[in-house]
Amino acid sequence: MPVNFDSLEKGERYERPQLAEHWGFKSFQAISRGVVTPKESKFIVLFVTKEKQSALTQYHDHIEGSRLYWEGERKHGSDNRIVSAHSNGDEIHLFYRDIHHSPFEYFGEIFLEEFELLEDSPSRFVFTLHDTVEQNPFIDVEAHSEELEGLESTERQAIVSSRVGQGAFRAGVISLWRGCAVTGVKKCDFLRASHIKPWRDSSNTERLDPMNGLLLTPTLDHLFDAGFISFDDGGQVLISSELSEDDARLLHVDRDMKLSKIPARVRQYLRYHRVKVFLGE
Repeated sequence: MPVNFDSLEKGERYERPQLAEHWGFKSFQAISRGVVTPKESKFIVLFVTKEKQSALTQYHDHIEGSRLYWEGERKHGSDNRIVSAHSNGDEIHLFYRDIHHSPFEYFGEIFLEEFELLEDSPSRFVFTLHDTVEQNPFIDVEAHSEELEGLESTERQAIVSSRVGQGAFRAGVISLWRGCAVTGVKKCDFLRASHIKPWRDSSNTERLDPMNGLLLTPTLDHLFDAGFISFDDGGQVLISSELSEDDARLLHVDRDMKLSKIPARVRQYLRYHRVKVFLGE
């Protein structure tokens, strides 16, 4: 039988031999690694142990609040597939335990939020634990509740999370830009994933589309969202006349700024931004 999670319960605990038998593997050794990618499936399965046996390599893996902080494999074999999971249509599922030789708790599907790809040490990843994503009380989700009715809970939560730059949308934007789209700053902790065509004006598909996103430093993100800056079809920055030269200088915004690339679909969203959001030159 192909690997699936339909009959597994979130919050329940499972041993590897139990899961191997459930999925039709001859031995639990087939799923003994920390990252399992079953053949002919769109699943990535993470088996994460916070406190490993003392003889094994120790990683700084742990759950904190609504997030999983996880270090990838030392040989980086799964890094690219995890980073590209959303765009490839892969699902990432988590089994987690605090200490070795104990059952794993099943957390269900999780979503990549941030990552830092490294060469000489394990890459670092931050995942959102889906069911614990909090809704920001200040976003306009309630105004669009009718649009979200009838959607599967997973899709509905992903769309809500995209409003505050979390979950699958943020992961997709990070994967697309790999750093600030203008300055090149790489550390994702410093950056915000912002919709180009505003969330309130977008369809549900557009709300989840990474091409409808820019990864920016907080200052540029605020100026872009408020319409004080935009970008032309060549990616060159446009500065609104509403932003004085003095303020632009103090905010380190200048007319030489340019997007690092401009895919065709990003260009389409930017045309909407220039017409509907940008305050004009």
